[in-house]
Amino acid sequence: MYDSQNSLTDSDIDDLVKWGFNLVRLGVMWEAIETSEGVYNETYVKEVNDLINKLGEKGIYTLVDAHQDVLARTICGEGMPNFYARQVLAGGDVYCVNKIIDETLVPILSYFGVCKSIDKYHFKKDSNGNPLITECQKNNFAMYYTSPEALTLFKAFYFNDFGI
Repeated sequence: MYDSQNSLTDSDIDDLVKWGFNLVRLGVMWEAIETSEGVYNETYVKEVNDLINKLGEKGIYTLVDAHQDVLARTICGEGMPNFYARQVLAGGDVYCVNKIIDETLVPILSYFGVCKSIDKYHFKKDSNGNPLITECQKNNFAMYYTSPEALTLFKAFYFNDFGI
């Protein structure tokens, strides 16, 4: 039975070896490593390192996947720490393409669910102001990638805005 707190046991590793696997893709979340700006969870990093070494001792290579889905919790995703996401989104320039193009296209695109702001879903939020996961799960999460918030975050990450 799957247990998120113990999801790759010694028995699981032995099974991987028995089945002939020699490579795993290990999801490692940036938000789990950097818990606040410049503060790193050394315990998490050590646990990841220990797991990689344990796999290596059994002849299994590890591809460390700096994983994300829709980039940040504040927009129904995961990956980038929320404090960075909020910093970018508070910058004010939240668009799908740019201000001029969005004024023309957003009414049409949003009809098809594209370039629809996360706020337009009217999700209930938790005490941190994040949409509840149960609310986020009401839609195919891939739709959130086309939100102006997600597109803005990806652009900020790509262009290293705010040094992120």
